[in-house]
Amino acid sequence: MSQSISGDTFGKQSISQRVIDAVAEETDSDATEVGPLYHVIDPDALDRLFSATGAGARNRGRVEFAFAGCDVVVRGSGDVEVTERSVATELADETR
Repeated sequence: MSQSISGDTFGKQSISQRVIDAVAEETDSDATEVGPLYHVIDPDALDRLFSATGAGARNRGRVEFAFAGCDVVVRGSGDVEVTERSVATELADETR
């Protein structure tokens, strides 16, 4: 299954909080149970990377990372896509 959240869904919510909420929803967990995001990526840097500039909103670029058993893709539009990782993917990553 995959969870996708558009930048408009949560209004003024930060990108890092959108990631946490999307992962919690995808894994049927509470947002406080998914673990700290800063263990895999700097939340402040992620928020700054996709914040609006003097020329307006950013619509380009993307960042991908694994967090709390999920693959996460954040796009410049503010969209967050989360897909729960399979056990095979987790094992393959551990052997690298």
